[in-house]
Amino acid sequence: MFTLSNYQLQAQDVLVPIYGDREASAVIKLWFGSRLDMSPIDLIMRREEEVSFPSFEADLTLLKAKTPVQLVLGEAFFFDRAFVVNEHTLIPRPETEELVAGILERFSNEELKVIDVGTGSGCIAISLQLVRPNWSIMGIDIHRQTIDSAKANAEKLGANVDFKVLDVLEEALGEFDLLVSNPPYIPQSEAQAMDSNVVDYEPDRALFVPDSDALLFYRRLLELAKENEKNSPVHVAFEIHEDFGEQMIELCASFGFKEVNLLQDLQGKDRMIFAQYGD
Repeated sequence: MFTLSNYQLQAQDVLVPIYGDREASAVIKLWFGSRLDMSPIDLIMRREEEVSFPSFEADLTLLKAKTPVQLVLGEAFFFDRAFVVNEHTLIPRPETEELVAGILERFSNEELKVIDVGTGSGCIAISLQLVRPNWSIMGIDIHRQTIDSAKANAEKLGANVDFKVLDVLEEALGEFDLLVSNPPYIPQSEAQAMDSNVVDYEPDRALFVPDSDALLFYRRLLELAKENEKNSPVHVAFEIHEDFGEQMIELCASFGFKEVNLLQDLQGKDRMIFAQYGD
């Protein structure tokens, strides 16, 4: 049996040349913390303890191949909760946590009917419902395996969210007060410049859109929101590509939306759109 420090040094020797110092350190902290059930403080204070780490070699092989650490572990943290993730779901990002925080800040405890389009792991829908239990929330996605993953997360975390397989480009959504989405928004041509641990392991359908029509999902969602005007006012909250902020403002305006707000993420990049249709 090795000490924690022995395992840490072995991991650093292998991963630093692949990921660089900063990212390797973050990967190791998340990996060791999850597998060994240790806090960041434990990983420092207990370095000389002998530990049992039966999955170390298998995990390290996957990480050497640049498998995302969240997929190695089968979980990703979002809003301080562990969500099951797999090859059928996008790994939740910090920027999406900012979208959820923005929604909670703007909409208090009034009862709302919410639809989360492209729900993936269910992280948005579930996080909202656990903070606003009086909201009626549905998460939709086009693939059955993805919806099954979201349902598993809702059951695991005790969230009362409905999930449904639905193709938003072809089918209607029904009535809602708030439409939330982190849809595919990366132009396909950008794939070649992206890290292989994203392109090779996360579902293309959750990431990429044609270069010729990068806003196709937003256009459809705004159309559906406008058609839902009998629930007036109708609100939308979207995560967006950092380069498309001004285009999104223009697109929302073209559909008659008002109070269109473009917000930046913690990196100062255009990342969220909030808008309202009707009074």
